[in-house]
Amino acid sequence: MPAGVSGPNEKFLTKEFVIPKLYEIMNPLLAFVDIFPKVQSTARTIAYKKERTSDAADTNKQAPRILTSSSQFTYLTINQMEIKAAVLNKKGFAIKIDQDALDFTEGVDEIQRALRKVGFWLAQDYDTQVSSAITSGGTDITSTWSANAVWSDLDNATPIADLEELEDEMIREGYPYRLTDVFLYKDNFKELKKYLTSADISESKQKEIYGVPTVGLDSMTIPVVGATVRRLLSGISDSQVIAIDRNNPGMTIFYNNSPRYSTATGAYDTVADGKKVRKPYSFGFTDQETHEEVLQFWYDIAPTVIEPYALLYKSSAI
Repeated sequence: MPAGVSGPNEKFLTKEFVIPKLYEIMNPLLAFVDIFPKVQSTARTIAYKKERTSDAADTNKQAPRILTSSSQFTYLTINQMEIKAAVLNKKGFAIKIDQDALDFTEGVDEIQRALRKVGFWLAQDYDTQVSSAITSGGTDITSTWSANAVWSDLDNATPIADLEELEDEMIREGYPYRLTDVFLYKDNFKELKKYLTSADISESKQKEIYGVPTVGLDSMTIPVVGATVRRLLSGISDSQVIAIDRNNPGMTIFYNNSPRYSTATGAYDTVADGKKVRKPYSFGFTDQETHEEVLQFWYDIAPTVIEPYALLYKSSAI
């Protein structure tokens, strides 16, 4: 508990209450946090490696040689990967909880309201930062892929055929990438769901090819494509599409946890996509001058694209 906290509502400012409450708010919004690998950085400036070209286009590519009594196997030259740099960016909020909110019962609502806003705004900004890194460093497929018709046009839209074409965009010679996840804005997710629930097809075709949306979930699987379509509430715009291969991650998220505020045990167990995960946190301080309680919440990350062809996007597609 931060030093100086007193009053009947003091328990609502302890980490035992605040952290679970924040993650309860943030988890449904953090679309990318469990998709890409995370690496803790030891410095604010990060050096990372990136492939220069595909295996198929590598100028040092050789064909295996037959071993004979007068010849040896071909010796290969392996190019060094390109060295890139990124910088961690600490972003966050500070909020003040006054003495009245601590002393009076009605203050609980104000504390909960403040935490709700902090959690929502942090998660929204996190998703936006990651998606912005994808659209700036990933592969723009504007010139090679488009929907046959906007998905809101139920009479002419062909979302499943569009997704099949999107799947093909991920397949490139010399790369192992295959489409596993598609991210859509909530309105476009709704349009896809409406298309699937109104399709005049057999039950077997629905289940085995098109897919059946599950009530209450922010994702649906499209069997014929072999990918999961996910609904985003932030970090993506209407008609925008982001497609990735999670089995060959095209991004690494470097992060920093300050040892002054976070420790190895400073984490909260939560459930995401049906799996138990452990996430770190940082907590705040007390402003002794005004006798207000000041809480700081932040994240410190650098999303870096290392495999552009594993991250596809189109700004206006469906």
